[in-house]
Amino acid sequence: MGRVVLRPRRGTGFPEAETRAAQLPEATTLDGELVVWDAAGRLAFERLQNRLARRSA
Repeated sequence: MGRVVLRPRRGTGFPEAETRAAQLPEATTLDGELVVWDAAGRLAFERLQNRLARRSA
C-alpha cells in the first residue's frame, strides 16, 4: 500500500481520516470537507468546531 498525504488548509489534522484514506485504492485523490452528523441525521457543524477547538488548544 502507498502513502497517504492529507493537507488541511489550516494545519489541523484528523488522524482517523488518514487511517480511512489509507484503505482507498492507490492513486486516489480526494477533495472535500469533513462533516459531522448528529443523531437525527442533520449536519452538526458545531460538533466539528468543538473538535477543532480542542485540537488547537
